[in-house]
Amino acid sequence: MSCTRCATPLEDGDLRCAVCALPVPAADAGVATTARAQILRCTECGAAIGFDANKHAPACAFCGAVMAVEQPADPVEVATLRVPFTVERDAAAAALRGWLGARGFFAPKQLRDEAVIDSMQPLCWAGWIVSAHAQVAWTADSDAGSGRSAWAPHAGVETIDFANLVVPASRGLAARECAALVPFYELAGAIPAAGSDVPAESFDVQRSAARRQVHAAIDAVARTRVERAIPGRRYRNVRVSCLLQRQTTERIALPAWVMAYRYRGSPYRAIVHGQRADVVVGTAPLDWMKVVWLVLAAAVVVAAIVALAMLQG
Repeated sequence: MSCTRCATPLEDGDLRCAVCALPVPAADAGVATTARAQILRCTECGAAIGFDANKHAPACAFCGAVMAVEQPADPVEVATLRVPFTVERDAAAAALRGWLGARGFFAPKQLRDEAVIDSMQPLCWAGWIVSAHAQVAWTADSDAGSGRSAWAPHAGVETIDFANLVVPASRGLAARECAALVPFYELAGAIPAAGSDVPAESFDVQRSAARRQVHAAIDAVARTRVERAIPGRRYRNVRVSCLLQRQTTERIALPAWVMAYRYRGSPYRAIVHGQRADVVVGTAPLDWMKVVWLVLAAAVVVAAIVALAMLQG
């Protein structure tokens, strides 16, 4: 079913068009048939995990904290597609060890060998795949035609197609973690989500809030793409306004290994990409003695330079 004004596809349960906000006739709105989830809500990080009493223990797959059963007032939707895992457990553990050994000068020398892996949890985190056609109006300042001034105003309109734009919907993963993982997923290999034994994060954001997140992501991508149309060598204050057409949104589950490890009693977390073992993001300890020695060495160098300058003066 599509909007009668702008032809944007309508989802089950929509009362208005996502693009032009035209109300959907009550006779056509019907009852939502999209799959819904019973969820467990983490009491620490707020992640929502689809609940099946036969498969899942009541512990958060993202942070390990206790989870509380929740009966949401608004329906919680689940992914219809998932990207399959291609990284096995042993490969994920080896990837973590390799990542720990490549933390650089400020990491403890023994980090790779002394870190103890507490848990390795395969899970699928929530995201949207968005496609849309848009007319993007933009304004910016650039040095083109500025004359005696440093900047001159410019404006224009671009037609942009957004295809398979991944927008994170996860509460269990941080934004920086999602941003590091997203570019390396093979979306063409997505399969139906039903039938997987891997825990999957649920879409617990209300639909109105979800669309704000999707549109914000589209604006961010549009802001980057219009930069090529801005004349001159330097520009600033880039602003865009997107008139969306034919927007479609699919819910997808994206694979990752969430790994908790300890180093000398302190806990840390790392995420290994579910399809690329060389993509790892997380937190690691610092060797503070090296940091202190570097600061002291820099202070000595600065003091020597100042003393030399005073002697020459």
